[in-house]
Order: sequence, then structure tokens, then C-alpha cells
Amino acid sequence: MPELPEVETIRAQIEKKTPLTILKAEYSTFHNSILKPKSKHFDPVGATISDIKRKGKLLIFLCDDDKYFLSHLGMSGSWRISNNKITEKHTHIQFETIGKNNKRIFLGYVDPRRFGNLYFYHEEEALTFMDGLGIDIGTDEFTGEYVHSVFKKYPNKMVKAFLLDQKYFAGCGNYIASEICARAGIRPTRRTGKITKKEAQLISEVTNIVLDQSIESNGMTFSGGYSDTEGKVGEGVKNLVVFYQKVCGLCNKTPVKKIILKTRGTYYCPFCQK
Repeated sequence: MPELPEVETIRAQIEKKTPLTILKAEYSTFHNSILKPKSKHFDPVGATISDIKRKGKLLIFLCDDDKYFLSHLGMSGSWRISNNKITEKHTHIQFETIGKNNKRIFLGYVDPRRFGNLYFYHEEEALTFMDGLGIDIGTDEFTGEYVHSVFKKYPNKMVKAFLLDQKYFAGCGNYIASEICARAGIRPTRRTGKITKKEAQLISEVTNIVLDQSIESNGMTFSGGYSDTEGKVGEGVKNLVVFYQKVCGLCNKTPVKKIILKTRGTYYCPFCQK
């Protein structure tokens, strides 16, 4: 599933092409499983995408006339940019646009598993939707004080599983949560109420390391997974210390253990994490 680094990679690549004025929109026969709600709030044709932002895993296309496109990539979604019409299989939504210097650019949403969602909202609806997300773990608001306060409020959660809750930790996904726990030296099964202020601060600090390394590597690609707007895979796997690893990348000697927490595969080092 694309997590914060992968979504940020796509955001930055599309941003370089803005502004984009939509001349035509095409949809596959399966687009209604992606476009939410099924009755569009407005026709995107004629709108100009002036900028693109991100909150957590959500891409936010800012358009003129208070129009927003909100895109969640689900399990396998991505956006493609091309000078020619995109013919890639599983392209379910495609915008033909005019970009800088009157250059024709095609922007297509590709999603083999169709778990992603796209919303056409006006500003009030868009802001309400975004308010449902918690603090973005990639911002300065994600501090040790914030982490400790949330953990104290919900003391009986397991740390790794709770980090996946987008109402509090927007942008955190499965590999990121496992890597945060590893680098902070915390067992994924530890209860949130047992995390000290010092450990909460460490969680905040190592989160920046995990995110920065993954973003610098163009995101993270596992088999058959994420690709960017050019269809290229991310190389962030080289930075992993426990997730999908056989031996811990921190101590370089202890076999990594895998457990299932809340249906998600979770990896940790029995020596480095307490």
C-alpha cells in the first residue's frame, strides 16, 4: 500500500507540471468503484489544477473555483504523467490537460485492485473530509509531546497497531510503523501507556529518519506494488532494518521475528526492541 513517502513522491512529481487545465476526462467501465460518491459533485472538465498538496496518504489537488480533487491510492493506486494518451492496463480515470507553454499532458489514475478513491469536492466538503485525518507524521506538529499525549489518552493500545490509526497518525502505514518501532527500540506489542516521554520523543525523531530515507529513495516498492508517475519503482527497500528482513539491520546479528497484529504482518528484533 502506498504510504506517506510514496504519496509524497507522486505529489512532488505532479506538482512540477502544474498548472494543468483539464480539457477532457475519460473513465473506464469500472470507475464508479473509485469515484466517490458515484454521482460527481461537478464536472472536472474546464477546471485548472493550480497546485497539489498532501495530508497523510491523501493527495489534494487544488483547483480554481474552490474545487478539490481528493485522491486516496488504496492498495495499488498511482498516477501517471505522459505526453501521450495513457494506454496502461487498469487506467480508470484519465485527464487530458494543457500545461505550461501550452504543452499537452495526460494525467491518469492507474489502480489494478481498485481500492483507491477519488472525490470531487467543493472547498467546504474537502476541508471537512481532511479534518477526519490526524496529525501528519511528516510535519513539525508530529512531536514527542503529541505522541505521548495520544498514547496517554489511549493507554491500552499496542504501539505498532495504534500507529496505523489515521485519525491520529496520518500517513503512517505498515512498513513505516514496524520501522519506527525498530529504530525507537520498542516492541510492537508494548502498550501505549507504558511508553515514557523520552521514548515518545524518540518515536518522533526516528519517524523523520524513516520518512526522509524512503522519500529520498523515491518511495518503497515490494513485489507487484507501488510505482511513481513514470511507472518507476521505489528503491527504499535498501533502508529497511526489520520489515521483510531476515536479520536485524541495527544489530546485524539477530533473526527478525514476524507476528500478526490486527491482521497485519509485523516485524521486530527480539534483541534491539524491548
